[in-house]
This record gives sequence, structure tokens and C-alpha cells, in this order.
Amino acid sequence: MENDRTLENLDELNQYGRFAYLKSEDNVEERPDWLGGSSNIPRSPEDVYDESHDRLLKNPPLKPGRVPGRKRWNEFSRNGPEDHSKPSNRLQERGGHSSAPAVLIVVPKEDGVVDAFWFYFYSYNLGNKVFNIRFGNHVGDWEHSMVRFRNGTPEAVYISEHGAGEAYAYHAVEKYGKRPVIYSATGTHAIYATPGLHPYVLPWGLLHDQTDKGPLWDPTLNHHSYVYNYTSRHLKSSAQTPHAPVSWFNFRGHWGDKMYPMSDKRQYRFWGQYHYVSGPIGPRFKNLGRKKVCQRMQAQCVIRHWLGEGGDDGEKKLPGSETGDEVLE
Repeated sequence: MENDRTLENLDELNQYGRFAYLKSEDNVEERPDWLGGSSNIPRSPEDVYDESHDRLLKNPPLKPGRVPGRKRWNEFSRNGPEDHSKPSNRLQERGGHSSAPAVLIVVPKEDGVVDAFWFYFYSYNLGNKVFNIRFGNHVGDWEHSMVRFRNGTPEAVYISEHGAGEAYAYHAVEKYGKRPVIYSATGTHAIYATPGLHPYVLPWGLLHDQTDKGPLWDPTLNHHSYVYNYTSRHLKSSAQTPHAPVSWFNFRGHWGDKMYPMSDKRQYRFWGQYHYVSGPIGPRFKNLGRKKVCQRMQAQCVIRHWLGEGGDDGEKKLPGSETGDEVLE
């Protein structure tokens, strides 16, 4: 197949159904430059937070498929995504800007409910270790958070973790000004409401994620926004970023390599789990039309009014076995 796939025509691969994989031509064990994404680390804030800046900053109009002052936003150089644009003084003062765009999908629903989904894409998922054995690695990683509004007022927050997740009342979560603060785990990018160690699945903390107060990432400073009709399953770019590509959303395949076979020297199996697993499927299949705040359709959804550990959206899975009740079409 010709190597002309972009975010504007990715859905042309749907003729292969779920059996299409966006395979890396690099050997990830050689740690290619794109794997770490260090060039996308957000800028550090230089000034004390000013609540007057606590609003959504609109991105400048985009030409089709392009971001001002840089390459096509779906193109990556050998040294990682480039950002040649000159940030405004406000961005420099505020900090938190990353050259990697986040994705905002707004989903209007009945009874005055609007769900605002933020999706974050990472080049690589580094699995955790158990008894010094690492498993659950995969190329490509999608994570998401969601804020539920009712009649214009934020009501609840959902954060994804290993095929499950946690739901909180909006007032319970940490805030930066008026906006929620969440924490992305080292390697796996699972999202938590607090910094620290987060054991899951196995006893005695043998398997755990770790979060801390690292660089602040403000996705509103660089994002592509959309509106999604979950009944017709139609996505359109918003007036805020009218030329943001849409085809990528309709892609039904996997955003990364297919699980390596046991004949591959990079692969091994431990307790039925694999060192390398397949890349994930995309945001379209994360139950955007959910009625409950939680993603999983069959699990009980408890919205907590306090911060702390505990799975509210079903049992968390071992790395590589999570499905998250993806909505298959």
C-alpha cells in the first residue's frame, strides 16, 4: 500500500476493518526519537496563575490540514513534532503549551447534558513491571477525560485508567483556578485525580502506576475541537477549529503495531500476559454516547465526592487486556 496515509484520508483503510494496524517501521527497542516525545513537553509557567486568564483561548483559523508556522500537524520529523510558531506573550506567561495538539469532542445529549471529552494521544505506552518483568508495551496510546455539564454547569469528571476509570463530582477534584487538574501516569498514561502511587489488580502494590506534579499541560492552548452527534455517529469540526481533519476519527483499525508473535525475539509471555500487545483503537469506540458518566456500560458507576483510590467503573485490567467496553460498530 502506498505510504500516503494522513489524518485526512485514514478512513480509506476501513476496507480492512479492524485488521488494519498503523505499524511503525522503526524497531521500538532501538528507542527512535519519536518514541519519547520530549519535544512536546509543555512549557513551564513563568508567572503566578491569573484567574482572569481562566478561559478557553481560541486557536487561530487553520488552513486545511495545516497548523500556522509549522508542518502539517500529522507530519513528524525524525526529531519529533516541530513547533516553529511564535507563542503570544499570554502563552509565554501562562505556560502549559505543548506542540502536540489534544482533541476535544463535545457531545450534546438529552436533558441539558453536554459531555466534553478530551483525548490525548501518545506515541508509545511503556507497560509497568511485576517482579522486574515488564509487560503491556504497545505503539500508540489513547487516553481520555470527560467533564459532564448539565444546563451549562459542570457536574462530574471521568478519567480513564486501564480499560476502566473513576468518576468524581466536579467539586471534589483538584482545581487550577476553576478548571480540573488530573495526573497522567509515567509510561502507561493512565489518568488519576491525585499524585502518588496507584496500585491496581495485584495485591501488595506489586503492580502500580506513578503520578507526580510534573510539567503542567493545558490542552486548551493547542487543540482540535469537534462536535459529535452520537445518534447519527457523525463528527464535524467545530467553529473554533473549522479545518481540523475528520477522517482519522472514522478509522476503525488500530493506532499502532499488531501484537508481536512469540517467534519475534522482542516478545515474551508471563502469567498469560505479553511484553508487547496491539495498539489501541480510537476515540470513536470509547462509548461517546454513554448515559452514565462512566465508560463501561455494564458496570456500576459510583460518582465519588472525595479524592482517593478505588475503581468505580469496574475492575481495572492487567496491561494489554483492557478493552474498556469499546463500542463496536
